[in-house]
Amino acid sequence: MKNAFVKFTDFLYRSERKTVWASTIALGTVARVLIALRGSNADFKAWFENTKVLRNGGNLYSGNEAYGYGPVWMFILRFADLAQNIFSENRQVFRLVIILVLTTFDLMIAIFIAKKFSIAGGLMFFVNPISVIITGYHNQFDNLAVLVGIGAILVISEAEFGNQQKTLWFGLVLIGLSLAVKQVLLFYPIWLFFRAGTLRHRLTRATVPYVIYLACFTPWATSVESVKIIFEEVFLERRGRSGIILSLLVENYSDYDTPYSPVVSLIAFSLWIISVFAFGWIMRNRSIIHSLVVYLVVMLAFAPAYSQQQLILPLLAVFIYATTELKIFYVVTLIFMVQNSDELGIEFFFPYVFRLNGTIYAWLQVLLIVFSLRMIFKDPPSNLKSKNLQAALKLN
Repeated sequence: MKNAFVKFTDFLYRSERKTVWASTIALGTVARVLIALRGSNADFKAWFENTKVLRNGGNLYSGNEAYGYGPVWMFILRFADLAQNIFSENRQVFRLVIILVLTTFDLMIAIFIAKKFSIAGGLMFFVNPISVIITGYHNQFDNLAVLVGIGAILVISEAEFGNQQKTLWFGLVLIGLSLAVKQVLLFYPIWLFFRAGTLRHRLTRATVPYVIYLACFTPWATSVESVKIIFEEVFLERRGRSGIILSLLVENYSDYDTPYSPVVSLIAFSLWIISVFAFGWIMRNRSIIHSLVVYLVVMLAFAPAYSQQQLILPLLAVFIYATTELKIFYVVTLIFMVQNSDELGIEFFFPYVFRLNGTIYAWLQVLLIVFSLRMIFKDPPSNLKSKNLQAALKLN
C-alpha cells in the first residue's frame, strides 16, 4: 500500500506534469461547483430527504423512503450532513461536500486512465462536460461504483500475475463493495467465471462478490419483512427509460412509469443477459483491465432500460479507445445532457429528439453496439490507429 501511494504521488507531482495536472484539476473542480448554481433535479432533493431520515436514526430500507440503492451511498450522505452541521445547517455546504467527494472519484478515474493508457485521455476525462454535468449538477454516483470496480480489477490483475490467492480475494471483495454502491458490475463476476482457471477458482470468482454484496445489507436485514423490502426496492425496482430492445418490442413506449407486459419484460431482459454473457465469453482470454472497460460499454449497450446518468459508463472506452462511433456517441450524449429536462434543460437543437421520453436512448445504444461488435474479432488489423483498441482485441 505504501509503495502504491509513493508511485501515485510521484506520478501526480512529477515536475514536468505538475502544472498541467494542477490546472486541469482546478478547472474541472471549479466547473463542477459552478454548474451546480444552475439548480438541481429530483435526485439531489432525494439525497436531502434521505439525509433527514439518517440524521434522526431512521432506516432508508423501511419501505417509506425513496432510496433504492446499496448501503454505501448513505454513509457519504451522512458524511456530507456532518460537514453541513459545522456550518449551521447550510444546505449549500451539504451539496458542496457531495460535489467535491464525487469530483475526487472522477479525478481518481482520470488518473487511472492516465497511468494505464494515456495522460491526455486522463486529463480530458476529468474536464469533459458530461462528467461535469453528472457530478456537478445531477450529483449521481455511478462513478464511485466504476472507481471501486477499477480498483478491484487492478488488484485481481496483480493477483493473476503473481498467483497470489489473498490478493485475489481482496479484489473480489472490492467487486462486492462496488455492487454495494450500485449494481454496475452486476454481471462482471460471471465474466470472471469465464476466465481461465480451475473450476474451484472460477466458482470463487463468481460467488465471492455476490456474497460480499448481500452481506453488506446484513445490518438492515433484521426480519423477513425487511429482507422483502430490500429485495423489492434494490433488486426489483425498475428504473430508466426504454433502450433499443424495448423500443423494438413496445410500440410508442415513452412513459417512464408504464409497466412492461410480462412477456415483453422477459424477452428484453433475457436478450440483455444473453448478450452480456456472450461478450463475457468473447473477452475471457483478453486483458482483464480491457475486459472491464468493454464490460461497461456492453452492459449499457444492451440494457432494456437505463437512466441518463448511466451514460457515463462508456466514457472510459471513449477516452481510451476513441473510435469514430464512440466519438459520435460522446457528442450526441453531450447534446442530450445539455438539453434534457433532468440535466441542464437548455434546448437549442432538435429538442423533441433529445427529450427524456424518446428514442434517443435507443440510438445511443446503436453506437455502443457498433463498438461492441468490434470485440468479436480477435485479430485486429495492423493499420488500426488505436493501440489501446489493438490491445483490447488481442488475446493474452
